[in-house]
Amino acid sequence: MSAALPAGLPLLAGPALAQDATVALDEVVLPLGPVTLKAPKLELRGTALSRDEARAILDPAGPAPWRTRLERLSAREIVIPVLRVEQPSGGRVQVAVYHDVAARDVAAGRIGIVEAGGATLTVEGPGPDAAGAYGRLSVREIDLPGLARLFTEAGGPDAVPVRVYGGVTAEDIALTGPDGAAFRIARIDARDLTGRPTATPWGDAARVLAEGPGPAEGPERARRAALAADLIDGISVGGLEISGLTLAAPGGPGARPAPVQASLARLTYAPEAGSGQVRAEGLAVDAPAGRFALKGLTLSGLSLKPVLEGLRRAAAGPLDRADLRRYAPALGRIALENLDVDLPAQAPGPDPLAASGPLRFAVRSSALDMSEPRDGVPTASRLAVDGFTCAVAPGTTAPVLADLAGLGYTALDLSGLIDARWNEAAREVTLREVTLSGKDMGTARITGTIGGIGKEVFDPEPMISSLALLGASAKSLALTLENGGLFQRFVDQQAKAQSLKPEELQREYGTAALLGIPAVLGNSPAAKALGQAVSRFVVKPGRLSVSAAAKDPAGLGLVDFSTAPSPGKIFDRLTVTATAE
Repeated sequence: MSAALPAGLPLLAGPALAQDATVALDEVVLPLGPVTLKAPKLELRGTALSRDEARAILDPAGPAPWRTRLERLSAREIVIPVLRVEQPSGGRVQVAVYHDVAARDVAAGRIGIVEAGGATLTVEGPGPDAAGAYGRLSVREIDLPGLARLFTEAGGPDAVPVRVYGGVTAEDIALTGPDGAAFRIARIDARDLTGRPTATPWGDAARVLAEGPGPAEGPERARRAALAADLIDGISVGGLEISGLTLAAPGGPGARPAPVQASLARLTYAPEAGSGQVRAEGLAVDAPAGRFALKGLTLSGLSLKPVLEGLRRAAAGPLDRADLRRYAPALGRIALENLDVDLPAQAPGPDPLAASGPLRFAVRSSALDMSEPRDGVPTASRLAVDGFTCAVAPGTTAPVLADLAGLGYTALDLSGLIDARWNEAAREVTLREVTLSGKDMGTARITGTIGGIGKEVFDPEPMISSLALLGASAKSLALTLENGGLFQRFVDQQAKAQSLKPEELQREYGTAALLGIPAVLGNSPAAKALGQAVSRFVVKPGRLSVSAAAKDPAGLGLVDFSTAPSPGKIFDRLTVTATAE
């Protein structure tokens, strides 16, 4: 007994079955600029395409542009057991072989996700051996027609950007160099790669740049510089995170006679408004030269705009080496957290005095802010260091540390701040604050203004900048000293050496300051006031404040200091105030 099919069902069943068809292709080759993808076998599952249609889409010699062909590619899943990716580089070929590749949710050339079980990496051709491997990989939200457009079609600065993929994850990356050095990465996550079609298609530009550095001068150098600038400017990444980096380099004859171990817990990049931020966490290096550990390092306000400007300038003509600093990457802030350095003792060489003992120091935190660059040099900067610490070993012979050991210090804990800005219109550098403080020592703070600093000081030619500095003049200076224990320890040491009581020696020093300073500076009322303030500070250390301003608005230059017949003549040209508390 049989049942009749409803009328019209055969017409509906045909397309439905076609949508669920499987198409198998052999020896598929897909060239994307300098990169060539090869798949011995490929299956399109759940597709409406026939075998001939699928073959026509992926035919390297097909007449239609890649973009329009890939827009016809749709399937529930594309399975590739083995995918070989070849890329020429400097006369050799880098080869990555991926296995168990599956692309799912393919519609009009756009793929929901591509996953691979792993990959092996090799380099073919004459030269040192290198190898590597990836663990699991996945790429999400891929735009194949958009990628084909970038690689094969020309654009320009006004071209519409293409979002190439939404995210990439790679795990368990292991690379081995020809010298046996092993480099590993636990995981890489990148998101939102966007590209802009450039004047020369990406494929052609990458092919030229992959051929090698080329000649140092001439039209080819200019061409490469222009291609690199356009390509870099046309790429943006929404974010990048790399975790679990390790390097193990064995020792042996040559440049690295001893093993080196290094690790980095996490490295990230995040875009900011017009710039980007790079942060490294958990950095550790163990090498014969010493041990180095850093909890965190952050680079903010990072921009490649000066680099792109330099490349475009190089495309127009040769660059003057003195101008190269103008094209260095821009950087707004460098901040570090918990730096720890341990250096071993250095054995004496031909010069016995060059020997040194072990040294260990640390920095709790530090930050350098830079702004208002001129020719690549920041004209406003602020450096803050909190907690530069190191042990002061008894009997040390190191400069400064030996003196501190003699004063009874067993550890050094310093903090400081330098805040300065150049005013182009006034031709001045303002020292807004220069401070150095030490635990159980005290604090010194300086502010001031230096005049005669014109734009010539920033000239890349050392001769010009050095001569310009000779025209600098001191306009004002203020110094504040706060005793925190250092002065008293010095007095106690000197008193013991002279068999005196500390208060007796302080009175002697106070009398010397009271009488000696005015005598040296000309016995003016200001000189006597300075001597009295210093004397009070020495007898009863607390806070000493001294300020001096040049009576001449132009300030005092180097010539004024070098030609003055006595210190008193210089002092007479200053307005000086001093107080002791």
